[in-house]
Amino acid sequence: MSEKRQVTVKNIEIESNEDSETATITLEPEEVVEQQFEEDILAEGDYQDIEDVPDEEPIWENGPKAGLIKEWKKLYGDIYITSITYDKHIVWRTLNRAEYKQIVKKMEQLVQAGQLSTAEANLWNEETIAELCMLYPEFDKNNATGFMAGLPSLIAQEVLEASGFVALEVRQL
Repeated sequence: MSEKRQVTVKNIEIESNEDSETATITLEPEEVVEQQFEEDILAEGDYQDIEDVPDEEPIWENGPKAGLIKEWKKLYGDIYITSITYDKHIVWRTLNRAEYKQIVKKMEQLVQAGQLSTAEANLWNEETIAELCMLYPEFDKNNATGFMAGLPSLIAQEVLEASGFVALEVRQL
């Protein structure tokens, strides 16, 4: 009788027989993976409310200091962080309706004047939102060297979601 082997790779469980070319793959539900991730972070004790962090302490190595984050929170309300890699983090804020209307109006003017194609307008919109809402590091759409190509798209999407353009939950009554 052949022995079964069991291998787990990134929460994917694979069972196979040595004599068999077939395998059974069991994927963990996304909720279980997310819950385990949250439990791991909370178990490590890494989370601390920003108000409890001394003003001069950086949020991460070479990152903004807690005092600056507190100032941004007073100025803009909710402040978010997106981790692009383990050591690259972006601090950003939401967009208000007046800012959004101004961006849409300016983009429409540029398209009507023939200065932007439709594709360029989409990129311009993402870069403008990133430039306006990224707090750390600052993003300049006219000098974006040193930033990952997808960063403005990612941040613009997250800003729009957090600014109410995507519902958290929709239910039928």
